[in-house]
Amino acid sequence: MALYYNTRLRGKKLYSNSFRDLAILSTPTFFSFLLQNLYSIVDIFWISRLGTSAIAAVSLASVLSFMVFTLSQTIAVGTTAYVSQFKGKGNWKSIRDFSSQSLSLSFYGGIIFTLIAFAFPNQLMIIMGGKGEVVSLGSAYIVYVSAFIPFFMLNFAINAVFRATGDTFTPMVILMGSNILNIILDPIFIFTLKMGVKGAALATGISYTLAFFYGLGKLVKLLEAKTFEPHKPDLKLGWRILKVGIPSGIQFTIMSLTIFIILRIVAGYGSAVIAAVGITGRLMQFVQIPIMSLAISSSIVCGQYLGMENGKEAERTVKKTLFINEIIMIGLILIIFPLAKELMGIFSKETTVLKNGVTLLKFFIIARIFVSINITISSSFRASGDTMPPLYVSIGRIILLSALAPILAHYFGLVGIWASLVLASFLSSIMSIAFFLKRDWKGRAVTRKFAMGIDSGSQK
Repeated sequence: MALYYNTRLRGKKLYSNSFRDLAILSTPTFFSFLLQNLYSIVDIFWISRLGTSAIAAVSLASVLSFMVFTLSQTIAVGTTAYVSQFKGKGNWKSIRDFSSQSLSLSFYGGIIFTLIAFAFPNQLMIIMGGKGEVVSLGSAYIVYVSAFIPFFMLNFAINAVFRATGDTFTPMVILMGSNILNIILDPIFIFTLKMGVKGAALATGISYTLAFFYGLGKLVKLLEAKTFEPHKPDLKLGWRILKVGIPSGIQFTIMSLTIFIILRIVAGYGSAVIAAVGITGRLMQFVQIPIMSLAISSSIVCGQYLGMENGKEAERTVKKTLFINEIIMIGLILIIFPLAKELMGIFSKETTVLKNGVTLLKFFIIARIFVSINITISSSFRASGDTMPPLYVSIGRIILLSALAPILAHYFGLVGIWASLVLASFLSSIMSIAFFLKRDWKGRAVTRKFAMGIDSGSQK
């Protein structure tokens, strides 16, 4: 069943759970994530020309970026749940209200981060273990980049609103433009103007700022926003967004800790093993792109169906996405297994790193079969606004990994550690499936008490 509004404007159309519509929604998101990952590689390439201390400084300073991203993700998840469901209801007044508060939370949250970073740049670097030149370089980077944190967070919120309405193309354009501009500005500010790491921070900040103004103009047009007032916070609506998003923010933090836990466990096995873990983690970022893209598309469509109070089609959306994602993972396994050595060889030629990396890569990709189940099923809970079950699953996975790895390592060495990752992922996927089948996530939709079709405007 395909449902369409009679308009050509992206974001005004309701999407179905057909394979075609899921592909239309996920393709721009796929390229957005791909561009973001490619940009991070180019960025570190230019910074690496400044020397080891510069790389270390920017790497440690990235902890601030992680904290900013976590809050942005928290706001985005809450925004997506409300906006996608209101889209299904045709309630554009509420879409404007919640979009406005999403931007308000992002702006004032960004201001708080900026003030903290301005006041304590040296302390932040020292807490992360920086010493000497690394602290001075990292502090300078933090001071410059922190001035633009509100614009980064506002961009994140704007893109979340676009995606929630079903327009995944505009965020791709915004991200593409900012990344290309950043790639152009990096060598100019870093080398031509001789600003070093401060130039890298300034290039990033300018790119995000220009992207924000472009995105804001497009958003105002989409929302026909005569009453769009993000500068006026509404504590009640803001808390509703955060209430949905906070468990996802915690979940994101826990998921990010997985690689650090593995590094901590394997630290005693030598630098070659640590390097293999780092390289494999970078490769898995690319493997995860199609899975995440489809999961986000599933969340958008699922949310719209929940807004229409059509739980049956919402559930069918998730099952279809799960089927597609597992097919993708099987295909990636068939590609990566025979090419594991060549893929690792792109990053390192050292024999010990290659040997450990090839084995680890195969275990990691098998684990991703089960991780993709968690990611896809989590999209259904986020679409509903029922974000606690994915948090429980993530906590369970971390506990399982932390408990199993030392035990299996005692008996089987490194292979036991890699096997524990697969086993923890498998058991956590069973938890996800149980929550999906047994919990009434469809009945917990956050907009179930709101009216249908209020101020739908040109969408009628």
